[in-house]
Amino acid sequence: MKKNGIYLIMIAVVLFYSTSCGSEEKDNHQERWMIANQNAFNTIKTNPDYKELKSLGNEGSIYYKVIKEGDGTDPIYFSSKVECYYKGWLIADYPEVNIKNGYIFDKTLYDDGPPLSFNVNGVVKGWTTALQHMKKGDIWEIWIPYQLGYERVDKTDSNGKITIPGYSTLVFELEIMSVKGIDDK
Repeated sequence: MKKNGIYLIMIAVVLFYSTSCGSEEKDNHQERWMIANQNAFNTIKTNPDYKELKSLGNEGSIYYKVIKEGDGTDPIYFSSKVECYYKGWLIADYPEVNIKNGYIFDKTLYDDGPPLSFNVNGVVKGWTTALQHMKKGDIWEIWIPYQLGYERVDKTDSNGKITIPGYSTLVFELEIMSVKGIDDK
């Protein structure tokens, strides 16, 4: 009986150390990912090709570069609905989940069919910030820090695979195709 008790204690100790080491290892991966993303974002901040836009809620700033200026005149409001083509990618390597710098996590491009249609107030804060300064026909590259993106939360696909790790700097190229007010159909 004493022998079984000792085995149980040994098993508990091994399980404790194996689970705590795994958690610590994940924390180290996450910390390296967060630092790599912050360093890339800080580099863009100092690039004279990019301009700063502060979020309306004062949670932080995004940085953007105008690729093409559109000819639209209708302003985009928080309550507007827009249609756009876009591509989003990550800017660091995260080998633990098979993500490489430049990994495209989402896109809707011309070849994919019609543009994505959505309410400006229904997307990540970084998009909401950028969109309210854009107009129809604009194409911008925007850099969104994790605080205005998906924050600290990992985004996963339907199989549970991480597609966007928490603390990610999100980079998008957005092209505004149309702008509709809240009363437009």
